[in-house]
Amino acid sequence: MNIFDIAKETGFSIATVSRAINNSGYVSEKTRAKIMKVIEENNYSVNAFARGMATSSMSQVGIVSTDSRDIYQAESIYYLQNELKAKGYTSLLTCSGIDLKDKQQAISLLLSRNVDAIFLIGSQFIEPKARDNEYLKDAAKKVPVFLMNGALKDPNIYSIRCDDEAGSASVTRLVLENGAKNPLMIMRRRTYSSAKKMRGFENACKEAGIDPTDRILQNGHLDGMLEGLTDLLDNREYDALVCADDALAASAIKYCLHQNLRIPEDVQITGYNNSSLSHIAIKDITSYDNRIEYLCSTAVSLMNQVFDRQEVPADSVYTGKIIERESTRKKEEKPKIKTSRAEMDEDEYLF
Repeated sequence: MNIFDIAKETGFSIATVSRAINNSGYVSEKTRAKIMKVIEENNYSVNAFARGMATSSMSQVGIVSTDSRDIYQAESIYYLQNELKAKGYTSLLTCSGIDLKDKQQAISLLLSRNVDAIFLIGSQFIEPKARDNEYLKDAAKKVPVFLMNGALKDPNIYSIRCDDEAGSASVTRLVLENGAKNPLMIMRRRTYSSAKKMRGFENACKEAGIDPTDRILQNGHLDGMLEGLTDLLDNREYDALVCADDALAASAIKYCLHQNLRIPEDVQITGYNNSSLSHIAIKDITSYDNRIEYLCSTAVSLMNQVFDRQEVPADSVYTGKIIERESTRKKEEKPKIKTSRAEMDEDEYLF
């Protein structure tokens, strides 16, 4: 049992339960007695109480990352833990890897530590087969589960995600509007997020009258990706590389420069996430800012609302924005056309 279970069984909010246990703030004796009775009857962990007393908070949450080396996940961990700390929560972080069995074990570990909520960073926790997502649904029967940039419908599971389909479509439109005729998308392994990005790329190509068939290079490993890119560029003259993340974009820039291809004159390149890599690469990368800090602050805010028994949307979707830098061309500015006699007279006066 954890503090979320106590709140659920007593009918009080997490904040009220925490005040009752810590003797902080007003709680009526009747309310306090009811809460303490449930605690005693369920033999709630004394260690959890001690932890709460030491931190002035009875809430500890779990965070799972598949790979903390990944710059998107690393930045998400940073912002999420900062936001949790600012709100008075402690956190336990575990890195699971991408294998289903390892992800299941990571969730079980956090539940055994009596965490009050679980945050899953990235879209790699959503499996293509519905039965393989049962472990998430089982976890949500015990504590609220927050999917950060993923989506799964089930009670007590809350999805917070950037609209990656719209984001990918917008960067694809950017390079097409700036003169690209032959775009290629580069992505790693297929995930919920990458599938959305792929769909956005395909839709933007179709809008421009370009057949998206055979325009997606996918490889789970960066070395294999660059080998595949070499073969493709040797055989076809792609003039825009739409990359699913900034690390891929930085690698693509390095490869193109080694091949004496000018960026952005010969090849336009876009990234995704607007990570620190986007402005420390050989060429500053035009990237889609999916607002990781906003994602994390929203996730923590929703958790607080769940704890306070407020009505919370099961799926929260927001949009990001393109940050244009050196790796894409600028739109050609059309000459200004004088439209009125007054405007002409003003120009003549100025000169």
